[in-house]
Amino acid sequence: MAEQTRRSGFRKKILIAAAVLAAVAVLILSFVGVFRITEVTVIGNNYYTKEEIADLIVGKGYQRNTVYLYLRYRYQKHPEIPFVDDFEVSLDSLHSITIRIYEKNMVGYVRYLGKNVYFDKDGIVVESSAEEIDGVPRITGLYFEDLAIYRSLNVEDPKIFDTILDITQLLKKYELDPDEIRFGNTRELYLQLGDVRISMGAGEHLEEKIARIKQLEPDLQGRSGTLHMESYTDESRHISLEALK
Repeated sequence: MAEQTRRSGFRKKILIAAAVLAAVAVLILSFVGVFRITEVTVIGNNYYTKEEIADLIVGKGYQRNTVYLYLRYRYQKHPEIPFVDDFEVSLDSLHSITIRIYEKNMVGYVRYLGKNVYFDKDGIVVESSAEEIDGVPRITGLYFEDLAIYRSLNVEDPKIFDTILDITQLLKKYELDPDEIRFGNTRELYLQLGDVRISMGAGEHLEEKIARIKQLEPDLQGRSGTLHMESYTDESRHISLEALK
């Protein structure tokens, strides 16, 4: 009789445990289904597409849950993403979230030990990667002994970064995308557009020169040589074409 009572109690415990597990499973499945992410809005992204950001931050499986994702990125350390300084995740509804991206401010990059080393307007190194980012020009002619992330490039004259900022802002304004920005031994400035090298002089009258280059851009397609704009101003308009074909 006692043996039957023990067996009966054991079976009841198994049934109760199974019922609890089933209830938990139903709750989990309901939670996952009710809060499943179906829409992602991305703001502030230039270096990555919306789909790339969603893959990096949202991921797959159980992570595609609005509440889980919101709590995870609110209270846990954010993963490091190249070219991204930080990001925020906010809930829009049970099924939708918004990801706000804060990208690193990069005005140019230099090649160093086989990597592209990106720096900001103050010359601070913010990223090192094998990737080339559209819209961020390569800068050559800068001389430095070594470099480290989040430290300034130790160039001889830090004022050169003011010139880099000026030229890159003007290039964006006039929608020009040179292959390279180069500084000569005496700080003279050159732009490389395809097979055309543009000699800009020491950096005076940059806006007038950039605006004129934008006008000339269609005529430079498929040509090669050196375009001399060292003495160009709105008043003189002196341009010399050397060995252009």
